[in-house]
Amino acid sequence: MGSPAGLKIQLGSLRSNADLAPFEKTQAWLNAVLGVEGYDCHDGPLFKILKLESATLEPTKENPNDAKTVFTMTVPREYCNMAGALHGGAVSLIFDICTSTALNVCAREGFWDTGHVSRTLNCTYMRPVPQGEKIWIESEVVHLGKRMATLRGSIKNEGGKVCYLCEHQKAAVGSSSL
Repeated sequence: MGSPAGLKIQLGSLRSNADLAPFEKTQAWLNAVLGVEGYDCHDGPLFKILKLESATLEPTKENPNDAKTVFTMTVPREYCNMAGALHGGAVSLIFDICTSTALNVCAREGFWDTGHVSRTLNCTYMRPVPQGEKIWIESEVVHLGKRMATLRGSIKNEGGKVCYLCEHQKAAVGSSSL
């Protein structure tokens, strides 16, 4: 079994990547997860099929944490329900991982760099996506405070139609002062 402690050590070392461009920083985080020998947690297969298309951080005075990520993947059978469409639980897993990467784009020394956990993950299902179809997962940081974050995600089909939406609330964990 893969070691979550090994993953923590590898991801913890990513603090040194704070100076990387958003795309490279996000790719380094994904590579760290993929690099953990024997990692066999439930989200492990997802990291192997997600392809990072873009990661941006465009701070403004009004929104200093304006971060976005876009991933693509082809829906595999393992993530489908009996009707052959992307399973609701898989949708939640995809959103959990992908929206969290938008948050990671903003992390820097002393700010969201010690990990985070989900508080809520609300998904809305509008239309099914069949097995074998390519999807686009778009995520953005809506709000990022010292300890709490609000993220938003959408999954679109090959035709560009929104199939699933989510709002994801996160809490920072680790060694920051409360």
